[in-house]
Amino acid sequence: MLSWLRKNNKRSHVLSPSVVQVTLEDMKQAVLRYEAEMPEGINRISLMLSDGSLDTSRLTRYLGGLSARKFYLSRETYEIFEEEDRQIPYYLDLVQAAVDDYLDEKGKLPVLLESPDFQVDFSLLLREHYLKEMPPFPLYVTEQELMLSHRPKMII
Repeated sequence: MLSWLRKNNKRSHVLSPSVVQVTLEDMKQAVLRYEAEMPEGINRISLMLSDGSLDTSRLTRYLGGLSARKFYLSRETYEIFEEEDRQIPYYLDLVQAAVDDYLDEKGKLPVLLESPDFQVDFSLLLREHYLKEMPPFPLYVTEQELMLSHRPKMII
């Protein structure tokens, strides 16, 4: 039997997927299609690599090839970002956890007083030891389940 396997074991040549230029919108659509085809309970977080980027090799069938660019994902908000914005998901995740903990413990949102767009008060979170570093850009609490955004919007 083993000799038969050796004779008939031809090396199969697997072609590498071609590298394609992908827009942010292309990536978002590919991730949505991936999620739609996955069993319940498996979502885009399963595509996240240790550096916060998306494993685009698992999306080649939706993209038509391997993405030439990296994209990053916020574990907390599920939002996808281009490589030049890779700091945004890092700080979204860091501050979202701090805001959630503060809200659970204090019963109120850690936002700047008189802020019509509900800007997070980083100084308060740092002073109270909920945050370990100051984000370089403002973040805002949104009306959508009190999730954070890097874009100012009024909460309703």
